[in-house]
Amino acid sequence: MTESSTDLASRTPRSSGVQSVARAAALLGAVVDSPSGGATLTELSKLTGLNVSTVHRLLGTLCAEGLLCRSREGDRFQPGPVLLRLGRRSLASTGLPEVTAVLKELADATGETASIGMRRGDRVLVLVSVQSEQPLRYLGEPGVSVPLTRTAMGVALLAFDTPSPQRTPGQRRGGDEQAGPDPTEDTEDAEKWSWHVRLLAAQFRGYAVLDGADGSGLRGLAAPVDSGSPYIQLAVDIQGPAGRMTDDRLDALGARVVAAADSLRGLPVALAFGQL
Repeated sequence: MTESSTDLASRTPRSSGVQSVARAAALLGAVVDSPSGGATLTELSKLTGLNVSTVHRLLGTLCAEGLLCRSREGDRFQPGPVLLRLGRRSLASTGLPEVTAVLKELADATGETASIGMRRGDRVLVLVSVQSEQPLRYLGEPGVSVPLTRTAMGVALLAFDTPSPQRTPGQRRGGDEQAGPDPTEDTEDAEKWSWHVRLLAAQFRGYAVLDGADGSGLRGLAAPVDSGSPYIQLAVDIQGPAGRMTDDRLDALGARVVAAADSLRGLPVALAFGQL
């Protein structure tokens, strides 16, 4: 379980030195997590549960060491150059630059928006997107969470995930807390059969195809990424107008998507589990 900044700040430490480190870490976390691009002294005091004088003293040290800096107006504290450099190093270790480069190549080759997403329960969280350069295109939205059954990435994740030996269609994956409920549970038999056919088709092709059910006219193609996890957690897709991604182009486009997914095989575990 992840501790909040307040929990970290209020925890009783062994020594004053450890206490200062814990409080400084709480302040850094509060600044980084601030949705407004920084936080004031008063806001940080409230967020961490520390008194204003303590926060003021620690902020002075953090700014002096380059971990934080003041905004141009001087009333807000923001990530400093040292913290930003640490962030870039951390991102590099996750493989994120390589992911972006692969998605850019996929978007250029297919002319459609390319994305990578991660399974979280019964949804897919979009991690990174590279938009198509076409005037009419799908606008990738990193950070958006979509139900598994409403995205091609979700279909690919369901089709290519490795079930446990005792698992039967409609059962929850045993021992996997992140799996969430089976998306085909509590549906009519005909709908379940339709989904089984869809998943079998994806397995046969090597990639999943899903047309937007909301009248958007979008079509998605996706393939799973083997990132070293016991289960398939990641998938790559392209999305664009169905009028461009016609049936006669599916195999060629699908081959590009599969090749992109294969090139991301063995990503660091940190990316596979979303610890970005």
